[in-house]
Amino acid sequence: MFHDDILLIDDSEAFCKSIKELMEDKGYGLVYVTDAQAGLQFVEEKDFKVILLDIRMPNMSGLDFLKELERRGLTYKNYVIVLTGEITIENAVESLRLGAKDFIQKHAVVEYPDLFFERIEKGFEWQEKRLENERLAEERNRAIEESRLIVKSVGHDMSGSYYASVMLRLKTLTKHIESIKNKIEECFKNLESAVGDKGKESIAGYKNEILKLVDESIQRSESISTLMVFFKELGEKLKELGQAIDITSKHKKEVDLNYLVKEAIHLYMDSRLAENPEVKVVENYSSKPLKVEASEEDILRVFVNLIENAYKAMDGKGILTARTYSTNGFAVVEISDTGCGIPKDKLEHIWRPDYTNWKGKQGTGLGLMICKKAVENHGGSIEVESEVNKGTTFRLKFKLKSKGEDHGEEKNTAC
Repeated sequence: MFHDDILLIDDSEAFCKSIKELMEDKGYGLVYVTDAQAGLQFVEEKDFKVILLDIRMPNMSGLDFLKELERRGLTYKNYVIVLTGEITIENAVESLRLGAKDFIQKHAVVEYPDLFFERIEKGFEWQEKRLENERLAEERNRAIEESRLIVKSVGHDMSGSYYASVMLRLKTLTKHIESIKNKIEECFKNLESAVGDKGKESIAGYKNEILKLVDESIQRSESISTLMVFFKELGEKLKELGQAIDITSKHKKEVDLNYLVKEAIHLYMDSRLAENPEVKVVENYSSKPLKVEASEEDILRVFVNLIENAYKAMDGKGILTARTYSTNGFAVVEISDTGCGIPKDKLEHIWRPDYTNWKGKQGTGLGLMICKKAVENHGGSIEVESEVNKGTTFRLKFKLKSKGEDHGEEKNTAC
């Protein structure tokens, strides 16, 4: 027998008792409540495989119960079968829209019990699949997290401590070889003075061969130095790749995009504005908070990355503009610059991991790919407009936490 795997919510005590008896005769465990508010408390405290829900109830209707489940973030794990005496298309459509999985008329429960039990079993199967999918997702996320940590750790070592250690030793070795070369040249000079012209001929072959080997050693150390530069770049790319594959959900909370944009400008631009007085920043924020559900760390990193790109594009002179506003239930953030711009034939490639607009400058090309991934992981979108020698605008859209947050395209406040 199953132990209270089914919850029945119906305001008729008599109907609840008859269904409980019917279910227990078939070996199912069922608990019932005659009030939807009490049902919510049960659902908060215990996981049920199936919830049987009446539509018409005093105080809180079945539809209101479904809305509250959605508000509390519990719809995803509950298999709700709506029971009603009178079926209407409106109720059926609205119930399914709010997350119910099935719809049965009450008289069919008694008249066609086998069909009713089939629907119950379907709910049990759905729960088994959900739990299995969650288990697989957890294993997948764990594997991804392990891969991310390995990649970032290796990247950190390659571009950081290991690179620094090898380069220090290489620099010491190169100096040592150059010192040896100077001593060898001085040795041969003294030797040639001592042996005279005839002796010079006999040692000339040794001199040339030894100095050639020393020069080759110096050249090879230079080649290793070049290799280590690529080694470091590979390490940097691995570190960014670690960020790119970090798709395990970080803790999300309510954040204000106005605050995050201001913080990103403060973090990246404050010191650079002091160094480059010909770079100006214009801040134009929504007059009201733009609250979204997001990982503060991820979205802040996106804004910093876009601000960094804008700053680099201007090459020491220009205007960087940050603007925020809301429209149609979305918060919008725009980061613009008056820099070099991106050619039209390159725009479709900027999200690729191997694309970079900074030839000859520091950069791996992974930044925009990471930005796009982070924004999309939050249910948002990112688009770009650009014109060569005029500038670029990145526009990001995030769904506001609730429709009540939509202030329309209100007047902005400039900073």
